[in-house]
Formats: sequence, structure tokens, C-alpha cells
Amino acid sequence: MASGCTGEDGTKLSISGNDTEINISLFDQTEDNWCPVGSQVQVKNPTTGRALNMTVTGTKEFENETFCKAVIETGSEENTSKFEYMWS
Repeated sequence: MASGCTGEDGTKLSISGNDTEINISLFDQTEDNWCPVGSQVQVKNPTTGRALNMTVTGTKEFENETFCKAVIETGSEENTSKFEYMWS
């Protein structure tokens, strides 16, 4: 099953199956805003509670390049790990 909408606030999409839920919230991307802060992706197993959450947090300069930066949290309520992910 999938549902979603697109509007001035961007795109929201939810997909669910027997053992996976995927929720995506993307703000509009423009040429000037290719790294939409606040955009999120969540992949969750509703049976085990394990999840992966990625949230775009902004840009970072490194060696004269601008990278889009996101924070990824994964695990369960008892044990989580946090990573930073960057791309250009």
C-alpha cells in the first residue's frame, strides 16, 4: 500500500507492507536549494521496532566543496547508533 501527496510543502509518501514501513518527507528542491533541510526518510520494521531514520540537517564546506549533510539514526529503543552522511 502506498499513499502520498505533493504540494507547496514538498512531497510526502508512505509505503507499508507485511514487515516494513517507509515514510518519506521531502521538501521542494530548487536549483538554489538542492539540500532541503528537514527532509526525512524512515524505514521501520513494525514487528521488531528496529528503524532507520535519516534527516537532512544542512550543508557543510569541505576542501572547497559544499556537501549536503544528513544524520542517520538506526537501531531499536534499547540500542541506537548515530552517523553523519554527506554527499555532493
